[in-house]
Amino acid sequence: MSRPVLSIVVPTYNRRGILRRTLPTLLEQRRAGAEHEVIVVVDGSTDGTLSMLGRPGWGTRLRVIAQPNRGQGRARNRGAAEARGEILLFLDDDMIAAPDLVSIHIEEHGSSRTSVVLGAMGLAGNVRRSFLKRGVEEWGREFAERVSTPGYRFRFDDWHSGHASITRALFRSLGGFDETFVAYGNEDYDLGLRLIQRGIGMRYAARAVALQIYDKDLFAWLRDMRSVGKADVVLSEKHPAIAADLRLSRREAHPLKRLARWCGGSALDPLAPAWTAAACALSLTERLSLSGEFLGHAQSLLGERAYWRGVRDARERRMPAIAEAMRRRGRAA
Repeated sequence: MSRPVLSIVVPTYNRRGILRRTLPTLLEQRRAGAEHEVIVVVDGSTDGTLSMLGRPGWGTRLRVIAQPNRGQGRARNRGAAEARGEILLFLDDDMIAAPDLVSIHIEEHGSSRTSVVLGAMGLAGNVRRSFLKRGVEEWGREFAERVSTPGYRFRFDDWHSGHASITRALFRSLGGFDETFVAYGNEDYDLGLRLIQRGIGMRYAARAVALQIYDKDLFAWLRDMRSVGKADVVLSEKHPAIAADLRLSRREAHPLKRLARWCGGSALDPLAPAWTAAACALSLTERLSLSGEFLGHAQSLLGERAYWRGVRDARERRMPAIAEAMRRRGRAA
C-alpha cells in the first residue's frame, strides 16, 4: 500500500464484539480517492481483542498496536505517533462509518495543514432503544443543530474525539492529548481549549457520518458521570479561566437537583440506600427498553448525584497534597 493520506486512529479496551462489527466499515471505504490506514490501539484489553485482530483476512490497511491500559488519551497519542497519514481521523471503537467517511474528511481538509473537522454522530439503527439510548441520540441532534447555526463560534467543549479529524502536523504541534486524563472524560475538552487558544478554527461537516453502537448500561453510564466529575476538577485546576463554563459552577434551580448535588457531595449520604434502590429499578426499566419523560428525569437525577460524588472524590484526594504543601511553606518561613 502506498503512503496513506489519512490515518484512522481507534483506541479500544475490552470491546472485541463491538469492534468486530465496526472495523469492517472502516476498512471497506469507497471512493476514498487515496489510500487510508486504520490503526487500532489495544489499550490493555483482556477479552481476546488482540487475538481477534491477529486473524487473517483483515487486509493490509489494518495496523494493530498493543499497550498496557493507560487510558484513551495515551492510546490516541500512540496511534497518532505511529500514523503515516497527513490527516488523523479519531473515532471511538463503537462507531459505524458511512461508506464515504474517509473521502469526505479528505475533501473537507483540502490543502490546509491546520484544519479541524468535526463529524456528525448519531445512534446506529440496529441499537436497542431505551431512555438511556435516546438521551445519547438527542445529544447528537442538539450538537448538530448548535454547531450548524450560521455564525456559530465554536467552544472548547464542541471538540469531541469520538469523531473528529485534524492534520497530523497541527496535532503534534499541540502536543497531542494530555495523558494525565487517564479515566473517562475531558482529554478532548482540554485539546479543544488549546485549539481555540491557538486561534484554530473548527468546522462541522454534516455529511461526514458515523453512527454509534451505544451498548453501555445504566451503571456504566453512572460510572462515566462520576468520572466526569473527577475530570472536571482536574480541568478546572489546569485551566481556571474556563471553570465558570463547567458543570462545577452550575447553580441548579430545581430542588431535586439540589438534593442530588448535596447527597453526592456529602461524605455520609443518609439517602444512599434510596439512591441505590432507584438505580437498580431504573437499570431494570432500561434493560426492558422502556422510555418516557419520567425515566429521563430519574436518570438525570442519578447522574447529578454520581457527578458530584466524582467531584468530592477528586477534591478529597487533593487535600493531603495541599496540606503538605502548606506545611512545607510554614517550615520554610
